[in-house]
Amino acid sequence: MKRRKTPVRALLEGLAAGAIGAGAQSLYFRLTERITPKAPEEAFDPPEGEQAQESALETTARRLVEGLAQRGPLDARQKERIGEVVHYGFGAAWGGIYGLVRASYPRAWSVRGIAGFAIGVWMLGDNLLLPALRLAGWPQRYPVGVHAHALGAHAAYGAGVALGLAAIDRAPLVPLVAAFALARGRRAGRRVAAAMEGHALVPREVVEAPRHLARALARRARDLSR
Repeated sequence: MKRRKTPVRALLEGLAAGAIGAGAQSLYFRLTERITPKAPEEAFDPPEGEQAQESALETTARRLVEGLAQRGPLDARQKERIGEVVHYGFGAAWGGIYGLVRASYPRAWSVRGIAGFAIGVWMLGDNLLLPALRLAGWPQRYPVGVHAHALGAHAAYGAGVALGLAAIDRAPLVPLVAAFALARGRRAGRRVAAAMEGHALVPREVVEAPRHLARALARRARDLSR
């Protein structure tokens, strides 16, 4: 008889799969870079002048470091690197939510459930959270082609999450989750540290946090397998 997953175990699986999905989405953006439709300039009137040269992720990174932490300023390279950490963190968070949902409602673990999850992330993320946070315009201002491309990106994300969870289900669970969490946490920590090298932007504890969190998750995951 298959043992029922604990909430912590389901969350760990979802976090790992969500980060894998974020990687799949990044790959989609790279592969479709040449055919990415351009959003009309009038679709979004940025409230901050710096946003004209930033992506939504870079704006988020700047707001977190310069606005929330009151450090900086960040240069273009630092914004890009910290923005990538934000991207993977956001993807992992959604994956964690899905991991908990599928553990409670097995029907969510289906092609229809994964598709609904991907569309839901697109609807809530691109069409609600980004406009609400003044990172993009409201959905009615963009042409169908822009929405189709974004929806394709979230389909890639959903597929990455599904493949990640399927691999975790079939492989020895804990080594995979622990290894991925540790590797991703260390890599994220190195990116933030490299982006801030030579600048007293944030306290050292904040820079080291992703690595400490990854080690804690890895230890917890190993405990679950015993």
